[in-house]
Amino acid sequence: MEHLILLGHTTLRLLLALCIGGGIGWERARSHHPAGVRTHMLVTLGAAVVMLLGSQTVGEFVGTANSDPARLGAQVISGIGFLGAGTIMKEGRSVRGLTTAATLWVSACLGLAVGAGQYIISLCGFAIAMLALRLFKFPRFEISFLCSQQGDCFHTICKTLDLQEANISNFSSRDVDGEHSRVRFELYLGMHGRDVSTSDLLLQLSAIPQVSSINIDAL
Repeated sequence: MEHLILLGHTTLRLLLALCIGGGIGWERARSHHPAGVRTHMLVTLGAAVVMLLGSQTVGEFVGTANSDPARLGAQVISGIGFLGAGTIMKEGRSVRGLTTAATLWVSACLGLAVGAGQYIISLCGFAIAMLALRLFKFPRFEISFLCSQQGDCFHTICKTLDLQEANISNFSSRDVDGEHSRVRFELYLGMHGRDVSTSDLLLQLSAIPQVSSINIDAL
């Protein structure tokens, strides 16, 4: 009977860890970030397993040196940094993946809480993490386009973006084809006014006659 109760508690904690990791991973995946549902689920599950392992085996090492079960959890917290670092990419002046790296670290911490049986801490932490991810999320884009110097192409684009309450940063331009007077513009765009999708932005900017090609990546 005791083994069945232990099995039930263990299964409950591991399933809860999967759900918490899956929830955070779903938020990352729907925004097309590198670490998605499966990655966050496995991180949270693994952290819960480590914490369960420490709590279940502590009695076997009583009286021995370095028998503190919390040390296993401490290694998870520090070791997850290597996985998080793999999601961080530097592209020109822009750094991507910092939030995803943070969610992996938070997922590991929540997994440790679940493995320790701290359901209130883990569920409250999960709810607050999801609130932070959804409430303070503003669309950001990296835009590159070719346009003609005639007709003041960039001025027209700026007017279009101003209508969307956009914040332009890291702007650069260079001549591409002197014979046809074409210029390549690159900029980073923050949309703090309202939620705008990549397709909506592409549709509006591609309607400008002077633009010959355009590429938009969501950050």
